[in-house]
Amino acid sequence: MNLATHIPSDASTLATEHVAALSPFTVRRTVRWAECDPAGVVYLGNFPHYLLSAVHLFRDRLFGVGWIGNDLAHGYQAPGKALSMVFRSPLWPDDQFDMRVYVGNLRTRTMDLLVHAGRLDSGEDVFFGRVTSIFVKSSDRRSAIGIPDDIRRRLDDYRSANPTPSALANALREPQ
Repeated sequence: MNLATHIPSDASTLATEHVAALSPFTVRRTVRWAECDPAGVVYLGNFPHYLLSAVHLFRDRLFGVGWIGNDLAHGYQAPGKALSMVFRSPLWPDDQFDMRVYVGNLRTRTMDLLVHAGRLDSGEDVFFGRVTSIFVKSSDRRSAIGIPDDIRRRLDDYRSANPTPSALANALREPQ
């Protein structure tokens, strides 16, 4: 049997996740049944996985190298320091949603990447998320360093071209 004859002509329909746009950086994802409970609702624990996957793909694209590869090439890493999410609606098998990535606050040693996920069919919000990373020396991950100038420049340029939507910023605002 020739398996190639059974693959749809648009092979991208087989992927559960792919980069759909570069500006703003958008990851499109299709929910798999295995990500759901027996009632067909996505398990809560899968949402952070979705968020982190979009952030990882963004960082790989923006910096042109696998993020972990930075430790060998440049002597630093930026592991996660904090993660927060606000949920707006559930997902079910075969639902498609887009995750758009934005650059939030850039501090001395930490940066925030923000994600707005919305359903593809209705545009309804699925979740808002923030991942805060801290820059550290590769040789001693307990030693924080300042955000390297070239990285700050790329993040600033991206943020200027793709301002954070107010709905995303408001949803992730820290409680007073």
